[in-house]
Amino acid sequence: MRSPVTTTANSRRLAGKFVKNEKGNIAILFALFLVPMLVAVGLAIDGLRALNAATTTANALDSAALAAARAMADGNLSDDDVTDVANDYFEANIRGDGKVSYSSHDALEVTINRETGEVTTAINTHVPTTLGQVAHIDKLSMRREATALAGIGEIEVGLMLDVTGSMNEDGKLDALKRATEVLVNKVIPEGRYADRVRIALAPYSTQVNMGDYANRVRDRDSEAKCVVEREDGFLNTDAAPGGRNHFHVLTEEQKDKFAKVRKMPPACPDAKILPLTSKKKKLIKTVNGYEAAGWTAGHLGIQWAWNLISENWGGVWDGASRPKDYGTKDLIKAVVLMTDGEFNSAFTGTIAHEAMKRESFGHAKDLCRNMEDKGIVIFSVAFDLDDPDAERVLEECASDEGIFLRAENEKELREAYLKIAIKLTQLRLSK
Repeated sequence: MRSPVTTTANSRRLAGKFVKNEKGNIAILFALFLVPMLVAVGLAIDGLRALNAATTTANALDSAALAAARAMADGNLSDDDVTDVANDYFEANIRGDGKVSYSSHDALEVTINRETGEVTTAINTHVPTTLGQVAHIDKLSMRREATALAGIGEIEVGLMLDVTGSMNEDGKLDALKRATEVLVNKVIPEGRYADRVRIALAPYSTQVNMGDYANRVRDRDSEAKCVVEREDGFLNTDAAPGGRNHFHVLTEEQKDKFAKVRKMPPACPDAKILPLTSKKKKLIKTVNGYEAAGWTAGHLGIQWAWNLISENWGGVWDGASRPKDYGTKDLIKAVVLMTDGEFNSAFTGTIAHEAMKRESFGHAKDLCRNMEDKGIVIFSVAFDLDDPDAERVLEECASDEGIFLRAENEKELREAYLKIAIKLTQLRLSK
C-alpha cells in the first residue's frame, strides 16, 4: 500500500503535465487563428483604403465627364480635344491635398455621344493591399464610370461698337473689326447649339442709324434714319417706343447749333444696327462694312446695346431676333461696351462742349445702373483711351460678373475680346 505522500506527489506530477499540455494546445490554437485574424484585419484596412480611393476616383470622373460635356457643347472642339479636356480634369482632381496617393489607374476611357450630348468617363483603379498579401491578395481592383450631360444655357449679347471719327486713326477701326470677328467665332458654337447664342450690333457715333427699323422707333419722319435720345419720359430705360416715348430725330435748328459748337454737323453714321442673330457670316460681314465718322455720344451706344436685347423690344425686333424675357431659365443677357474716346455729345441739354460731356456721362452711368438692376452682365473695353473720365465710367459700368479691360493696340484688343468670349462661354456652360 502506497503512502499518502507518494500518492499526492504523483497527482501533482500528472497535474503539471496536464497544464503543460494545455498551454501547448492553446499556443497551437492561437497560431492557427492568428493568420486568418491578420488577414481579416488586413482586408478591413485595405477595404477602407479601397473605399477612399473609389470615392476620390468617382469625384474625379464626375469632374472630367462634366468638363468634357461642356467642352463638347461649345461645338468648336474635336473629339480628341474633348478627350484631352477630360484627361486634364481627371488628373487635376485625382491627386493633391486630401486625396489618396497609393492607388493606380489604367488609362482613362472617354466615350463621346454628340447625338445625345453625353460624355461618359470610365477607369479601372487598383489599390495595393497591406496585410492582405498574407493571403496572396496583392491588390483590390474596381471599375468606376460617370456620365454627364452639360446644362447648355443661352446668351443674348449686345455689342456697342465705336464708329466715331477717331477710330479712323492708326487702323483702330480695322482692329475693332478683327477683334469682333474673334468674339463672334468663339462665342457662337458650331452645329445644333448655334442658335443658343445670338449677338446684336449697336454701332454709334454722334447718332445711331436705325436702318429699316427707323419708322418703328423715331418721333417723326425724316429722310435720315438716325436718332438720338428720347425727349420725354423713360430716359435711360429700356422701355419700348410708343406714344411720346419714341427716340428723337434732330431738328435742323439742333443740327445747326451742334455744327457751330463742333465745327461739323452731327454725323449720321452709315453703320446700321443689326438685331440679334446667330449667323456668324452675317455678323462679320456687317461689321466689316462699317465706316467711321463723327463725335462720340457714348451713352447712345450703351442705350442701343441694351435695347437690342431687352424683353420690352420684342415688338420691334421680331421673329428670330426677338429677345427673350428677363429671368428666362438658363439665359444670360450681356452687353459689351467699347470706346476709344471721351463721351462728348448729347442732345438732352444745352448744346455746348462741357454741357454735352456732362449729359453723356450722366446718361451712361444711369443706363449701366439700370441694366445691372435687370441682371444684365456688363463687359467694358477702353481702347487706346486717354480720357480718365471715360475710362472711369467704363470701369464703373462693368458688372460683378463682367470684366473691365484696357487695350492699347490691336493685339491687346483682340486679347480683350477673346477674354470676354471665354467668360461668356463659361457663363453659358455653367447654366
